[in-house]
Amino acid sequence: MDVSPSVPVAQPRRLAELPLAKDMSHHINRLTKNRQANSLKEMYKYASLPGMVSMAGGIPSPAYFPFETLSATILPYDHLPLDPPRVPGKEKKSLLSWLFGGANISFTIPKYAEDPKDPMAISLATSLQYQAATGPPAFPKFLRRYVEEIYKPAYADWDVILDVGATDGFAKVFNMLLELGDSLLVEEWTYPGAMNAYMPYEVNTVALKMDAEGVIPEYMENVLANWDDSKGRRPRVFYTVPTGQNPTGATMLGDRKKAIYAIASKHDVVIVEDEPYYTLFLGKYQQQGTNATPLQQRQIELEKQEGKEGNAAFIESLPPTYLTVDTEGRVIRLDTFSKTSCPGSRLGWITSSPIFVERLTRIAEASTQAPSGFATAMTITMLNTWGWDGYMRWLRGIKAAYKMRRDWMCDALADQFHLEFDDGALNPLVRDTAGLGRGFTAYAKHPTGSAEAKWDEKRGVVSSRGTPLCSFIPPTAGMFIFLAVHLDQHPDYHLLGNDADDVLMGKLWRELAEHLVLFAPGIGFDSKGPHNIGGKGVGYFRISYSIITYEESRSATATFAKVLTKFLRA
Repeated sequence: MDVSPSVPVAQPRRLAELPLAKDMSHHINRLTKNRQANSLKEMYKYASLPGMVSMAGGIPSPAYFPFETLSATILPYDHLPLDPPRVPGKEKKSLLSWLFGGANISFTIPKYAEDPKDPMAISLATSLQYQAATGPPAFPKFLRRYVEEIYKPAYADWDVILDVGATDGFAKVFNMLLELGDSLLVEEWTYPGAMNAYMPYEVNTVALKMDAEGVIPEYMENVLANWDDSKGRRPRVFYTVPTGQNPTGATMLGDRKKAIYAIASKHDVVIVEDEPYYTLFLGKYQQQGTNATPLQQRQIELEKQEGKEGNAAFIESLPPTYLTVDTEGRVIRLDTFSKTSCPGSRLGWITSSPIFVERLTRIAEASTQAPSGFATAMTITMLNTWGWDGYMRWLRGIKAAYKMRRDWMCDALADQFHLEFDDGALNPLVRDTAGLGRGFTAYAKHPTGSAEAKWDEKRGVVSSRGTPLCSFIPPTAGMFIFLAVHLDQHPDYHLLGNDADDVLMGKLWRELAEHLVLFAPGIGFDSKGPHNIGGKGVGYFRISYSIITYEESRSATATFAKVLTKFLRA
């Protein structure tokens, strides 16, 4: 197995002060150890040398490509406002935006580069040709800068490789690491797409308990330290979505990541960090009519600033990644352009140690090869057109847009239900250990003075006499609210036996669908590990606020409140 390091990364930071990645080749499975470098692909790096007369590859002539140019019109990087209104129709524009903003930008990619000797030039002759699995040189160069400045890896010899979106990325990673019958550490609720990728390996999924900040370190340590060898060898791989976790919306911050990484290092576990929502770290939900803390207000003001100062504040606000604490090269991080550009580009990248990147390159050579030349050419040209600061400004606008939609959904729930803070007794996922925000339990909303309501002197609010209907934690990142329905409050719950949760959730889901409101059933995200973690009497829906309009958020929530109240007969 050739595991020679990839080309050294040109990094501006103190390279000499950082350690090199440890040898993690013992984690690579038998199948991947047997992969050999594609000898024809190896020639590509020589074929692109200026002046080379190449007659080695069976490749078509660019002269016969039917595409002479490729053109696109993109939005300006500051198209999305940094401070969108809580309620539509009250948009504000800065003076600079009125004077200079708003114009779309057009570019054209030619068939041949003006300077054929420039290896970073983007042209159709090279982009639409067969390429090395690592993609065009200009793209890894941009991504290396991004990883270095945003993630700040804690070892020196990391590198990146393009993939065909994060789904392709984790499929290749599982293909590299898993043997048939392995045990795999996963979060108790996890992404079904990842399940589809690892289940063919006949894995024993070991579900790890979660709270509002993701996996609980003490639980993970207990599982690994007390592993029963009769179940097979101890898990060596942990798959996780740390930011805006799909489906729960949980976000893991720096101290928790350090604790999890220390456990992974102690027990020699590889962390597969899947991060499609990383730059959608939205911050704590601020209820209408309440004031932000001085620290929160300062951060909000900094992030609203245009220019480099605002970009720097945005980067500083992002949670540390596992790469930030990885001194050994045991983290394999997956990123994607699906949430910040468009899913149809099928474009993302993997950051990891030289050994893992080299083996993933061999896998790509035998499967997807390089991502689509159309996607890479258009995306890197878009990024170069915006420039580094422009792309950071675009990410900030995307973040603000989804924060606005998150607030719409939470505000709509607050308007339709009577909400009270949840101390964790009613929702197993509530445990506010990191200031991420408290969860809420929702009750039927009754007018003050009605027979169903009373004044709570201690809290100074109208408190429902009814039963708890549902609970949720306002997410601090991502695109989802994970809503717990209190099924044990249904009058027929105890008559349905062990199947009560599934029967009632299925019936409620169908009733909502018949009323033209479609939620994702939580059961589809159950990692189906050996532990019954969620508890009886609670069912879950994943509610996505990413695409609905303000009006739809209001009408759908009103329908949900009516259906749920009637369903639980509250």
